[in-house]
Amino acid sequence: MINFDENDRSLRKGKIETAHGDLNFPVFMPDATYGTISNMSFKDLEETGINAIVTNTLHLEQKLGSEKIAKLGGFHKLTGWDKPVLTDSGGFQVFSLIARRPNVKNKITDAGCSFVDYESGQYKFLSPETSQQIQAKIGSDIRVVLDEPVLENASLTDIKRSVERTTDWAKRSKKMFLELNNLSEDDFNNPKVKRPLLTAVVQGGSNFEYRKISLEALVEVGFDIYGLGGLPLQLKRTWDYSHEGGFYKELLQFLAESMPKDKLRYALGVGTPDNLKFAISVGWDLFDTVLPTRNARHGYIYVKKEIGDKEYDDYSVLHLSNSRYEYDESPLDSSCGCHTCKTTSRAYLRYLLKIGEGSGYRLASIHNLHFYSQFMEKIVRENKNV
Repeated sequence: MINFDENDRSLRKGKIETAHGDLNFPVFMPDATYGTISNMSFKDLEETGINAIVTNTLHLEQKLGSEKIAKLGGFHKLTGWDKPVLTDSGGFQVFSLIARRPNVKNKITDAGCSFVDYESGQYKFLSPETSQQIQAKIGSDIRVVLDEPVLENASLTDIKRSVERTTDWAKRSKKMFLELNNLSEDDFNNPKVKRPLLTAVVQGGSNFEYRKISLEALVEVGFDIYGLGGLPLQLKRTWDYSHEGGFYKELLQFLAESMPKDKLRYALGVGTPDNLKFAISVGWDLFDTVLPTRNARHGYIYVKKEIGDKEYDDYSVLHLSNSRYEYDESPLDSSCGCHTCKTTSRAYLRYLLKIGEGSGYRLASIHNLHFYSQFMEKIVRENKNV
């Protein structure tokens, strides 16, 4: 069940009701790729203010197996995480694997994705149906249909094929989702029926026309959430020549404005704090990225403006590898109330990260995730109608 706050016109916000608690949006969800946030416990995660996670269908199936997860009572019981979980389809990961590792058995066809697991050497096959079956065994609250991404510089022929295949796979995914949950189409559209939410992924690369074609085809099928497929990257200068290619703001805005107002919008893989703020301002609701935890492990620390080594629009970054912090006894950010800032100096955390100590990765990750959580709350607070 999705409830929008109709009283607030300054930004899109509301509540998602799930079997594992309510989730307020806009919301940032960290990536627990293998079913865990590296070097952190779920208790640590909860204390940062994070209320939902994204985990990876393909990697969980490869590392643990959905059959085993189901026998152990599902993801929530197995891990002890009692808040919402979103499972992606595994499509982006398969696409990346196939693109990086040429092999006659690695290919994407209308039937699905065939590939050799580079760790086990076993032949694998992921289809729209099997992706939904795996996600059902995991027991996630929000599920994503299998899609086919394209490279940023894909030809129009490749983009057209991707959009057509993504639409066909979305139809097959929804059919399997309905079967697995014993639902009719009427049940799916009945807000009183309690069930997981289903997300379609809009493809089309950087081509606005094909993005709209993809969206309109998926809306005709009918989903709870519509996601941005593929990274929103512009290889050339943007239309107004204001900045070099990179994060494609115009694409995010165009797609958000084209989406149904009464459905959730999920910007997969977005992003930095400034990009999150922009995406929220143009109407996106859900976000996930590996950035805060991956960057934490490299000593890339998010802090308030004007106290870091590099300034961005709404935050600064500390580079703890910098020698200037070797004897710095101050906390990462004196205005931050996280466990790390209450207990650990910059000098000591720098040392822990330098020697590759797991406790250092944990402390840095706690701070960065707390920063993201507080950053999202600040956006909502500053846009709240008075």
